[in-house]
Amino acid sequence: MLKMVDVVGVSPKGFSEAVKDGVNKVLASGEKVHFFQVIEQRGAIRDGELKEFQVVIRVATEFPEQG
Repeated sequence: MLKMVDVVGVSPKGFSEAVKDGVNKVLASGEKVHFFQVIEQRGAIRDGELKEFQVVIRVATEFPEQG
């Protein structure tokens, strides 16, 4: 069985790097990741400059079966 977890990834470089950041956060927690889906993309502008790319990803991880 799988569970879906929403995670926000960020990067100053681009959306791909932001996705990697989000996936790596889940992997670093020890979760076994099966796949992900990009839910939302956005960016942050500060002082008139693009500073950060942000993504919301939905990550499928193992959900221990009980029984």
